[in-house]
Amino acid sequence: MFFDFGPLTQDSSFQISSTSRSRVSAPRTGGVRVSLACVPCRSRHVKCGAGMPSCNRCVRDAKTCFYLPSRRAARDANTLRERTPIHEMGKEIGGHSRGLAPLTYDTGCSPSESYRSHTGLSSEVSGSPASSPSRNSPKDASPRRLLDLYYNFFHKAHPFVIPRYHFLSRLESDPDSLKYLSPVMQYIGSLYATDISSSKFREVVLNELDSPSLPSTGFTVLALLVAAIATHCEEEMERGRAILDRAIVMALELEMNSHTFASMETDPILAESWRRTYWGLYVTDGAFASIRHGPTFRLYTVEAKVELPCEECDYEGVIPRPRTLVEYERRDFEDEIPVFSSFTYLIDLASIAGAILGFGRLSNKELEDAVTNADAMLMSWKLHLPHEKQGIIDRKKKWTSLLIYTHRPLSRLDYFPIEKINQWVPLPVASNINSSRNTTDWLHTKKALEAAEAAANLIALPCHILQHTPLSICGLALATFTNMSACAYILSGSQWYDTRNRVRLGLGGLKAFGEVWAASRRSEREAKEIARGVFVLKWPEMRDETVGGFDFTFGSQGERLRY
Repeated sequence: MFFDFGPLTQDSSFQISSTSRSRVSAPRTGGVRVSLACVPCRSRHVKCGAGMPSCNRCVRDAKTCFYLPSRRAARDANTLRERTPIHEMGKEIGGHSRGLAPLTYDTGCSPSESYRSHTGLSSEVSGSPASSPSRNSPKDASPRRLLDLYYNFFHKAHPFVIPRYHFLSRLESDPDSLKYLSPVMQYIGSLYATDISSSKFREVVLNELDSPSLPSTGFTVLALLVAAIATHCEEEMERGRAILDRAIVMALELEMNSHTFASMETDPILAESWRRTYWGLYVTDGAFASIRHGPTFRLYTVEAKVELPCEECDYEGVIPRPRTLVEYERRDFEDEIPVFSSFTYLIDLASIAGAILGFGRLSNKELEDAVTNADAMLMSWKLHLPHEKQGIIDRKKKWTSLLIYTHRPLSRLDYFPIEKINQWVPLPVASNINSSRNTTDWLHTKKALEAAEAAANLIALPCHILQHTPLSICGLALATFTNMSACAYILSGSQWYDTRNRVRLGLGGLKAFGEVWAASRRSEREAKEIARGVFVLKWPEMRDETVGGFDFTFGSQGERLRY
């Protein structure tokens, strides 16, 4: 999806699970040789030279190089825990000090069994919120529980706030600095708890944020940012946009787009949070503009000298030297392309989105040329991804919404009447809808359908859908409408049935998002209204006549066109 980004999937050796340990059969008589690799290289799944004190790759990428201690030390863990002060135990992997839920390096999508063992919420995250038995029983609405829900669901796709341990420590040492941020996080956490009404939290939080006397601090900007995302996906787009605009104005007044704001911060974790806050504003501003079909977004034209975010595993550990935009722009000319964080590649994608916005206002000829250029930018972005990032991007499907946005208006995937009132669908201008068909239509049709298929496949990933950003609802709705248009106007035979199954998958994803987010419930209703007309009335006969993987029947003419 467009906005959804997340941490890297870690090596299986990081997944410390009692379940996995119980599966080990009889002990082996011989040891297994394991090549030594530092934590940054293992987290990125790249070859490590195992140099001491720092490997060559970490030196080249300016990362802090460190190695995991020997597993033999695990036998003394209990003894070590007895000697460890209580205020230090929260830093350990899986620590539970002060009620802290287990913290792990397993921040990617993993099978559900391993996933449950890492979240610390057991049944609260293992199934759908509405169906979980533990959620049907009365539970407390304590701040700690709501913060846990925020970190286990929302934070994974929006990693702007400082990590959980550091946040809770600051909440004890300096609660005044989090006066506005903490209630917003609790409100968002309450959205994921079906046994708690979020309305009371929502009204209190939004009334506080409406105050004209909000302090101009980085924490206030951060509170406004995450509140804007939640409000927007609660189907209050205008209010969400207003909150985000206020956050942007405050951030620019504080000069968070400059190098100095974050660099003056003595705490490296907090400095990284400030960098993430500004770039989070940038990406969210672009996402809101894309969803609302604006011609551009405000921060697209603002000069930014703030450094780039680091990897998620580094954010939870040791913050490396920040990389700059200049380094990123020069990466393609290096003999060995350096690896940047996943967040950085998302920022670049948001910049490409800024160049694509406003296509619906172009004439046919202008639109054709603009789509060609946009397609080149997207493909160049993907082709220049380092090898170790290719799989991550393929799983996240960040670019699929942009491809649908650019190619569908020029394709043969006609629009349903109800799509004219859907908040996600960018309709082309009338001249594009009524234009004559040409030979390039099929190229745009194919690319739009491939993007829709990739977006629908996101739902099949082995991780909880609610851990994706709710801004993914837009891309999922676009993909579902595109697939239904293909079934109504283009496809036949086995391809029709395969695409219908992807429509069902998309509807299931919208239903799952709808358990928390009102915007998804509306899209689900509109998509089902179209689906009833498409799939109840049309059941094509199976045909095996396909060429090149695409076999289309267009409209009511019944003409067989092969691509």
